[in-house]
Amino acid sequence: MIPPVLSLQNITFFREKRTILTDISWEVRPSEVAAILGPNGCGKSTLLRIASGYLWPQRGKVQLFGETFGESPLAPLRARVGIVEAMTVYPFDESMSARDVVVSGYFSTLTIGYRTPTRDQFAHAEHLLEQVGLLAMRDQVFYTMSTGERLRTLLARALVRKPGLLLLDEPTAGLDLPAREAALATLARLHRQAGDAAPATVTITHHLEELLPDICNILLLSARGTAVAQGAPADVLTDANLTEAYGIPIHVTHQNRRYAAHVDPRIWDELL
Repeated sequence: MIPPVLSLQNITFFREKRTILTDISWEVRPSEVAAILGPNGCGKSTLLRIASGYLWPQRGKVQLFGETFGESPLAPLRARVGIVEAMTVYPFDESMSARDVVVSGYFSTLTIGYRTPTRDQFAHAEHLLEQVGLLAMRDQVFYTMSTGERLRTLLARALVRKPGLLLLDEPTAGLDLPAREAALATLARLHRQAGDAAPATVTITHHLEELLPDICNILLLSARGTAVAQGAPADVLTDANLTEAYGIPIHVTHQNRRYAAHVDPRIWDELL
């Protein structure tokens, strides 16, 4: 049997006297579209960094591609993981074009000034820019692009080494509605086009509206860093579960394979 791409077993993480995550267990299978959902401060981004080997839990076990952290070298495992953190400032060389930024993903660097990318690597970068709808902007300086265009460029960069796991930390944060929908459409199209060869994709978010239509596996966290529910969207995204996770009465709607959360304005005064 093919092992999970990601396996988290009884993960507990704390800093000083504050417990951030408590006894989290979750698995992501190959090519799945998955998400970690929950309110601000519930430990979503912390769990992403644990999953990618940049933080170490005080208790529990992490496995990537069937290999256990602490028993296998981390560098080869990390090389099979693509990460996009939309709220992170990537200090690329100011003169780098979109194509240069994508090519830098081959080397996990913020510059290609000390590298000599091959013609095939540049061609692959252009192919990925075409897939995310930015081929015409390949020579544009990265820092002159819009926030949504930079996000899609970073997505192409994360895919350049054909990862088996793609981790997206709040990928549509800061985007207006058209840019958000363009980003989600790009992610959905890339996953469907790749078929069985698609990387397992885990999106970190606190908005149901940012879940992809093909979502099949959700881990819902509470503000205390505990698991409220996990599994298929129909089982996880209920009024009761969302209300428990966010601590206010929430009504969930589902239409055209998209989810949304609503709060009755009559309770707004209770939130202040």
